[in-house]
Amino acid sequence: MATKFKRILKCGKKGSATLEFITILPLVIFMCLFVWQLIVAGMAVFETQWVLKEGVRIAASSGSTKEAENKARSAFHASDYYSLDSYKVEIKDEKAVAKAKVRIKVLFMSSSPFTYSSSAKTPIYDDENTQMAGSMMLAGPLMTSGGKFGPPVAHMNMTSPFGGRNDPMGRGYRNHTGVDFGASEGTPIYAAGDGVVTRAGAARGYGNLIVISHGNGLETWYAHMYSHQIGVHVGQRVKRGDHIAGVGSAGNSTGAHLHFEVRVNGQPVNPMPYLSGG
Repeated sequence: MATKFKRILKCGKKGSATLEFITILPLVIFMCLFVWQLIVAGMAVFETQWVLKEGVRIAASSGSTKEAENKARSAFHASDYYSLDSYKVEIKDEKAVAKAKVRIKVLFMSSSPFTYSSSAKTPIYDDENTQMAGSMMLAGPLMTSGGKFGPPVAHMNMTSPFGGRNDPMGRGYRNHTGVDFGASEGTPIYAAGDGVVTRAGAARGYGNLIVISHGNGLETWYAHMYSHQIGVHVGQRVKRGDHIAGVGSAGNSTGAHLHFEVRVNGQPVNPMPYLSGG
């Protein structure tokens, strides 16, 4: 009798364990799905914010909303779980504005996907004196000890320094994001260092602009040449001292000169500590 009773208790314990397993399993599955849904939503939000920032950056520098939309759309990495439903870039009130809406799938359910909408904006780079994000233009990282780059023109006759100044176009006191070197029209412009050309063409306010990436977030910018003076193309590798363009007076310019910038992670810094004399 005792043995039979023990067997009943043993079977009861097994049945209880099985019941607990059956009860807990759906909860575990639900929690896993919930966590994965959060991960998917987080990835969608990250992608959305990325294309918004990319769109306003391109529109602000180029003045072209179509270019900004096309490039930003191509940068969006869609997946089986989310997609870019709508995306628009426009310029209003001297600001580049981007708006996006993303559809996010509800995992393993036939219900309609939910959407995430967001927007971003930034002041346009209306000229080389633009006051993008206020004091950020003057913040920058610490300066180097100098001499990293060679001279962008043979004779560095500086006519306007980096920092605050009265706008020569008569638009008040503004931050000058580079330095100006006065020179006659057609004077050769040289690559200040080894790198890859990431931009070569029209740019609002700059007239025409060449940007060379030197790696690790370091760039040099060369502005105001005429389009026919540009001698390099995007993707081209250049060496320090290569002849890349000629001095002009395109864009917001009062006379022939080279506007030269050094940027670190997108922020303009004083170019002079980076330049050697020859």
